[in-house]
Parts: sequence; structure tokens; C-alpha cells
Amino acid sequence: MKLVTRAGWGARPSRYDLAYIASTKGTKVHYEGTYVPKGLADPGAHGSCAGHVRDIQASHLANTKENYSDIAYSALVCPHGTVFEGRGQHRQTGANGDQALNKAHYAVCAMLGDSGLVVPTDAMLDGLVDAIGWLRNGGSAGAEVLGHRDGYATACPGDPLYAWVKAGAKRPDGTAPQGGTSTPVPSVGGIARYQVVINGLSYGFGAKGSHVTEVGKALVKAGYGKHYRVGPSEEWTDADTRNFSDFQQSLGFEGTAPHQDADGVPGPVSLQRLLGHLPGKEVKASVVPPFPGRSAFVLGKSHPAVTTLDGGLVRKGYTRHHAGAKYEPGPLFSENCRRNVADFQRATPALAGDPDGYPGPLTWQLLLS
Repeated sequence: MKLVTRAGWGARPSRYDLAYIASTKGTKVHYEGTYVPKGLADPGAHGSCAGHVRDIQASHLANTKENYSDIAYSALVCPHGTVFEGRGQHRQTGANGDQALNKAHYAVCAMLGDSGLVVPTDAMLDGLVDAIGWLRNGGSAGAEVLGHRDGYATACPGDPLYAWVKAGAKRPDGTAPQGGTSTPVPSVGGIARYQVVINGLSYGFGAKGSHVTEVGKALVKAGYGKHYRVGPSEEWTDADTRNFSDFQQSLGFEGTAPHQDADGVPGPVSLQRLLGHLPGKEVKASVVPPFPGRSAFVLGKSHPAVTTLDGGLVRKGYTRHHAGAKYEPGPLFSENCRRNVADFQRATPALAGDPDGYPGPLTWQLLLS
């Protein structure tokens, strides 16, 4: 479990003492219910997640209607699977709807929206299960796992996440918070025995194919083959997992238990580092047109490059600012366009230092690629 404490993400103090709660019936799963940029789920965007939690806390403390004493949730989970401590264990939540509902269940919020980022990542689902387990082990949460809409009239936590809750709130490999599993071969002895799919190809215990052999040969070539008795084969075994774990640790990844960063099951980053490419379905790289110059983006003026810019905003989901029913691409560089660009810049670590909404060469390249 990757846990960031309140001090770790820079929480502001509670407005007043939070109510103690000895135990709950279980946990309710929430989403933000507003626009969340798709870019927050990018592999390089994890550095923005703590700031995203601070923004949520600030919005809750500023909500005079609800008069929250703190961030409303017990915990929050980002698209990268990290659990951020909210009110925490043995503290009554403020998110479930009323006092009775808040006493009955903790509240875990996934950083998903009703637009933009709406589908949970596999890492997020892992993190949600981690958060539920954390509240059970340290906060005496009961066995129930429900959606916010269970018992309260709301769309929360959104249809994709609610479907996951109703299906048993399981990890992507089938392991549920209750400890059950739907996989034929569970993890044993601390060895990860689950699979991931990268570019349409499976990796992890039991995966088969020439791509598995390719990984094994690359591990041996890189000096990480000591766990093989004979050599790589077309079926992924525990030896492949142990060797890949050694390689992941050489990259600086930490945690060798199942579902941690160095557990021996590849992710796109470690696989790319080992092979120099990602096998599977080939994705054509987009051709980014030349940057037209800053003079193309003058507030209140039109330029054909703005239509191209708008296309990137729409494709990546940065369209929450609009004048009509939805954001409409066009040649006018409007205030809504500028604000949408600023959202993209804030969500992109390389641009977050100066999110003024005016495209420069790097903003243009990253938005359109």
C-alpha cells in the first residue's frame, strides 16, 4: 500500500475537532462528481496528485453551505494507486449525506469526475482496495463496501465505479478486500501471481507467448536471469517474476510484495526500459504541426491555429470551461479556451510552474502529441 499521510500532502488543520468513531459497518466509495482532467492519470502526472487533494480540501473548507470541518473523505485514491489520508481512521466522515449515514460508513473518494477522467485505472482500483483494507485494519471498518448512492440520492460514485462496487470491489486480478479471489492460482509465499495487459499482451504468472520469451531473454542479457534453472520459455513462471523484480529494483522501484512497484509484474515504464520498446499493438505517433508562434494566441482574436489547439483540448478532455452546452472548437482564442489550456498546464508537471493558459512551444507539443 502506498499511503501519504496528511502531513505528507500538506493538509490544513481541521477547523474544529473531528468526531471520534469507534467502528463502522463498512466503507462507501465516492467520486469527485466534477470535471477531473484525464491528464491526471498520465504516468508523469503523479506529482500533481497531492496538490489535487489540497484543492479538494480547500473547496470543502470554503463550502459555507455544508460547513465542513475538514476535507470530507476518510481517504482519497489517485489514478496512480496512492492512498491519501483524509480525515483518517476513527474519525467520522462528512461525505455520506447526513449524520446517521456518516456514522455508519467511512468514505473513500476516487479521484474521478463526471467528465474528463471518468473510468478508474487498474492502479486506482488497487488503491481503493488498499484504502478499504487500511480502514478495516486500523479503523475497525466492517465488511460492507457500498457506493455513495446506496442509501442517498446521488449519482456518486458514477456508473463505471459503481459497477465495480456491485461486482465485489475486487482488484484487477480478482482479489477482493474480503480476501477472496477469483484467480485460479493465488499469490503465495509473497510472489505476485496476477497478470497485466500492456498493448494487448499479457504479462505475469501463466501468461504465454513469444513476447514472454522476449522478456526472459532481455532479462538474461541485462544480467537478471539468476532465478532461471533452464532458461526463458514462452510461459511466464515464478522465475520470470523474481528476475523481473530484480530488474525493477535496479531501476529504483521499491516494494516486492504483490501489487507493489517492484513485485516482478511489468508495467509500461519498466517494460519499456528493459526492451527499449513496447511489444503489441502498434500505436501511430501523432504528427504535431509546427508551433505557429505566440502571436496566434491573442485573447479575443481569431487564428486557424486555435482550432487545432481546441482539437487537442477536446481529445484530452480539458473542456470544462465553455459558454454553451459544451465546449465548441473554433478559431477564436477566448477566455474559456485560455482557462482550459491552463487546466491542462496545471495537470502536466512540465508545465505546472506557469499555468497562465497561453500556449508556448512546449504546451503546444504536449497537448497535441
